[in-house]
Amino acid sequence: MEFTNQEIGRIGEKMANKFLKKRKYAILARNYITPLGEIDIVAAEKDFLVFFEVKTRISEKFGPPLASITEYKKRHIIRNCQYYLLREKLQDSPVRIDAIGITLDNNGNLLILKHVRNALQIQ
Repeated sequence: MEFTNQEIGRIGEKMANKFLKKRKYAILARNYITPLGEIDIVAAEKDFLVFFEVKTRISEKFGPPLASITEYKKRHIIRNCQYYLLREKLQDSPVRIDAIGITLDNNGNLLILKHVRNALQIQ
């Protein structure tokens, strides 16, 4: 089965959302649009506001999904999170940026889901 990159991303984000709900995260926003781009998932875990970057691939032929988070992409993610905090007046909240890497088989079924806590640091 052939999927577009957008379809692969949507499938991965739905799986990540389901994974987080099972672990008692309160989902606050999905695909939050900023002038700089998008935050995949914003959630609350206990006292923490947690931003999630979700990367999904059909195969690991070109490396695991999380390997695609380059230094440029990291800076971009951090700026999006800072925008959210300012816009929502949550600058004083304890914050964490996590990443979720998802690998699917050719039919779009989950093979691997890796959750990395504190994947990025907001300075």
